[in-house]
Amino acid sequence: MTQEIVAIRGGVTSTEALQVFRSVCGGGTPFVRRRLYYPYFWFRLRYRARTLLGETALQVSCLVDARTRVASTSDRFALERVEAGDGDVVEPRLAEDEARGIAERYVAYVVKNRTKALVAPDRDVVDRELIRKPFWIVECVKRPDRSILVDGVTGRFHPLSLEREALPS
Repeated sequence: MTQEIVAIRGGVTSTEALQVFRSVCGGGTPFVRRRLYYPYFWFRLRYRARTLLGETALQVSCLVDARTRVASTSDRFALERVEAGDGDVVEPRLAEDEARGIAERYVAYVVKNRTKALVAPDRDVVDRELIRKPFWIVECVKRPDRSILVDGVTGRFHPLSLEREALPS
């Protein structure tokens, strides 16, 4: 069964994920085991703060990992609607309202430090959405200990342990 999800547009194809494997893992015959879509809550927040130089306003994009609760600011990215198999979509462990609180606290801290604000900045949530980021899981036919997780947007990789602890269900 498939479902429609909103995902960050990834430019890394399965063929390119195989090339990443070959460049870092050497010999063996790689194959793409599956494509995963990992959950993030995305918030675009507008902040207004008073500084010694007057009032400043800025918009900040924040991603909150919907499983680990880790927040980070992000550069711009394109979103697309994609069809994904139910087994390829990792489910969040965090509710949207919890994620919003995490994003607001994290971005307020970042904004206050960037702008040297005198008081806590005012904020508005401009956009919010549960989005997914694509990843490829690439394995070696004869060496399962050489499995890697390839970021479907950046092409960066992370080695996976034999126990596959990095593969959330």
